[in-house]
Formats: sequence, C-alpha cells, structure tokens
Amino acid sequence: MESIKSVNIRSIDFRRQLLMSSDMVAVFESFLKENIGNEVLVINTNIGMEVYYFSNNDYSIFIRESILLYTLTQIDRKTLKFKNNQNKEEVCQSFCQALVTFSQYPQIFLAYTKKFIHLKDKNKSSKFVIPILDSFFEKVLKELLKTGKIPHYEKIKKAKSKSQKPNPYKNIIENLISEILLKKHSN
Repeated sequence: MESIKSVNIRSIDFRRQLLMSSDMVAVFESFLKENIGNEVLVINTNIGMEVYYFSNNDYSIFIRESILLYTLTQIDRKTLKFKNNQNKEEVCQSFCQALVTFSQYPQIFLAYTKKFIHLKDKNKSSKFVIPILDSFFEKVLKELLKTGKIPHYEKIKKAKSKSQKPNPYKNIIENLISEILLKKHSN
C-alpha cells in the first residue's frame, strides 16, 4: 500500500554534528529521488537525519545502506542508530514526538522549525510527503500554542508569514511573459 514512510538516523556520539554537509545532502537526496521516486525529503540536523518518502515499497534497508555509504569516511557506523517507520501512523507519532521533545529546547525547536519551513518552500511541488508532514507540523504547533508551550512563537510566526508572502514581482513577470507570447503569436 502506498504510504509515507521514514528512516530516522541518530548518532549516539555526544558531539552534535551534521551527518552530512548541506552539499552532500543535496547529492544524497537526488540519489534517493532517482532510485525511489520524487517524493523524498531529507531533513539533516545536528541531532540526526530524517528521510521521508512516499511509496508502495519499503526502502528502509536501501536508505540505511546508502547513508552508511555516504557517511563512510566521516562517521563511525557503530555510533548510528536507525529507526524505520512503515506507515502514516508511525511517521506521525515519530515526527510529532520529535517536535514536542524539541520544544523543550527552544533554540533546537526554532532551528528545526525554520529548517522545516524552508524545506516546505523548497519542495512546493511535493504532492504527498510535504503536505502530510505539514499537517503533522501544524497539528503540533496548534497543540503547543494551546498549552502555551511553544517557544519563539513570534519568530516562528514571522518565518511562516515570510515564506507565504508572494513575490511582488511575480505578477509583473507573468504579465510580461504573457505579453511577449501574445506578440510572438500575432506576428
């Protein structure tokens, strides 16, 4: 059955570091998209890495082996812990639990929230992974807001509104393109 799935990777090493550089994450995500399909999202933080994908198939072993290959020279594989979530309920529980835990550490929560908002903007064409994760994200934010336990609320609100702001030049550019195309077709 087609569903959202995830592989969560945590380092048990006490040094908080990225599993991969930002450039390497882009290459890794492209590699996964070529092999799994376009509905793949990689979230890389100092706490660990999360790989979300939407598929009929279980790619958890493939993702695990790929991560080990991509991080071979940087990280001792014995320090990595993997957790697989095979359906929407498991992914929801894991994602929401992580956000609630991060909310106890305001700077981590703010950084993760900003990263998620950025990735959501960057992956607007996602039909499954981003909309599903965004629904979980909004659910947790509402719950934290209701209980008064949402850190950096104003900064998060600002980041969300900034990401939703349309580009003021977009309409102008679209109108210019339309005019050019109309003139081209009339000649």
